[in-house]
Amino acid sequence: MASIRKILIVIGFWILAIYTGLGQENYNGFTTTGGYLLDANGNQFVMRGINVPHAWHAKQSYIALNEIAKLKVNCVRIVWESHIPPQGLDSILQKCIDLDMIPMIELHDATGDTSAIKLFKLAQYFVTEEMKSIIKKYERFVLINIANEWGDNTLKADYWRDAYADCILLLRSQGIESVIVIDAPGWGQNSGPILTYGKDLIKTDPLHNLLFSVHMYGSWNKDRKIKNELKKAHSLSLPLIVGEFGYNYNKGNNNLGCKVNHKQILKTCSELNIGYLAWSWTGNNRENNWLDLVEYSDWKTLTPWGEEIFDSTFGIKETAIKASVFNY
Repeated sequence: MASIRKILIVIGFWILAIYTGLGQENYNGFTTTGGYLLDANGNQFVMRGINVPHAWHAKQSYIALNEIAKLKVNCVRIVWESHIPPQGLDSILQKCIDLDMIPMIELHDATGDTSAIKLFKLAQYFVTEEMKSIIKKYERFVLINIANEWGDNTLKADYWRDAYADCILLLRSQGIESVIVIDAPGWGQNSGPILTYGKDLIKTDPLHNLLFSVHMYGSWNKDRKIKNELKKAHSLSLPLIVGEFGYNYNKGNNNLGCKVNHKQILKTCSELNIGYLAWSWTGNNRENNWLDLVEYSDWKTLTPWGEEIFDSTFGIKETAIKASVFNY
């Protein structure tokens, strides 16, 4: 039954394409090809950005975008949740664009969930009339991250593949042409399914317009793994970013068991032209506040973690280049 449903969705996509021009030359947004993310001008774009908690700290996050832009950030991953009315995104997206930062919308309310139904409901959020209108309005700039870290450590790779295939086909059948960003399972940290089935999912997408994202915390404590896995994705021409990552806080004695060598992440990403988005500006709960890039007290003073991300050799200030769509 699942395969029949997919066939029907694909047929629906092509009918829609014939009558609307979907997937043809009228699309003017980001694309992926040959393992790279290209902006609407067809130029390669390498993310050097951060995550910002708009869903939990709406006013502070909106105001903070001004400070974030001053630090040369070229992409902002907007933490959002599906219970929030879509119209709240309009002013956030517009401000990101006004500040020459590419916005990525992600839904955070299926983190660690293993239900394909739950994941599909998040995809349905993106195809409501309000959301479709907003996405089309900002189509030249926006990226769509269906769900943050859907899938725990028990999720099988083929289940991850099939669940996302249904979501991809839904978005395409409803006229969404933007790049779709897909997190790895295993709380975002299991790169295996991406390496195994990433090409299959790209083939499933009628527009072949996907970007994969892996998050690096406690499962990435070995430098060798960071280098090898990113190089594998690069050699397979899989469009990939490091969508979140942490560092060796308190010698690994932290709630995530994280001893990650962030310098290795920054260096390898720089060598391979892979994008990265550090977690996160600020507003983490007490358990996770070691991951705040700036002080919660003022939302702008860099913490030691923030200094590493912005001021180090392969940090944002040294390596970020804004998308060519902002070269007025």
